[in-house]
Amino acid sequence: MKVGITGATGHIGNNLLRRLQKENHELRLFVHRDTDFAGDVKGEFFRGDLLKKEDARSFVKGLDAVFHLAARIFVNGKKRWQYFRENMQISDNMLEAVKEEGCRYVYFSSVHAYDPRPLDQPLDETRRLVTDDRFLYSRSKALAQEKVLAAAAEGLDALVINPSAVIGPYDYKPSLLGQAVILMARNKLPGLIPGGYDWVDVRDVAEGTAAALTKGKKGEAYLLPGHWESLAGLHEMIGELTGHRKKLPVFPFCTARLGVPVMGMMARLRREQPLYTQESITILREANRHISHEKATRDLGYHPRPLKETLADTIGWFREKAMIE
Repeated sequence: MKVGITGATGHIGNNLLRRLQKENHELRLFVHRDTDFAGDVKGEFFRGDLLKKEDARSFVKGLDAVFHLAARIFVNGKKRWQYFRENMQISDNMLEAVKEEGCRYVYFSSVHAYDPRPLDQPLDETRRLVTDDRFLYSRSKALAQEKVLAAAAEGLDALVINPSAVIGPYDYKPSLLGQAVILMARNKLPGLIPGGYDWVDVRDVAEGTAAALTKGKKGEAYLLPGHWESLAGLHEMIGELTGHRKKLPVFPFCTARLGVPVMGMMARLRREQPLYTQESITILREANRHISHEKATRDLGYHPRPLKETLADTIGWFREKAMIE
């Protein structure tokens, strides 16, 4: 099958293309600037800009299926409205292009597209989508997901994937979560906050997504979560795996919020995204602990591996790449 992937240089994209290569699919990879593939990727490289409708149309021409992963991930910043508009423009351009081509379309949304509240009830695909602009990244994903499923109702062969917080190997850039794992492994975090999140292995997401290519049902959304764990629990697991056990203070949410400007300044000096922002603190505080993968397990054969196994492999991969001493 001739398959296209946008966002192929991202963390999920890097793992997905490798999984699809094992099935001998013919790959076309949309590349904007970087090509962080470690040199072992076979496929057609398509250079362009997804903000341009003509590039989106040219990319999907002749493809049997498209996985659309490309998007700006943001939880803070002065440019959040700009990034929101860009995400919406890119998703609109891709949706229009696949409608014209008539190929199968797998859109990558996020668990963030769903309202986590009420927190004491399981979150599944029947949960309402985010409807406010409190977190613009979440809103961009929710709006794009609605449009894709509406197009499926009108006949497009399309479905949606909703992963939770992704960690794992082939995290070249690294991602924001990859940076957090590296800092914890190096004992470079000044402290923790009480919250947590649902963490999923990127390879399990790639496996579930590859299965969705042939098993996913038109017009459906599939949550691909892993396991909820607190930041303190995550740090403790990483300490066990690295042998560097160090107790860190767990700051109350109110104290952590006071430290956000300092964390932001330090991140700018390192030319990195800050780990703690007002938005990310709220997300960690309000994360639903009961995200269901029952539907994905039933339709796609999805089974997330243990979190500690994911962390061990992630740390091992970062060590191989000399990102952790």
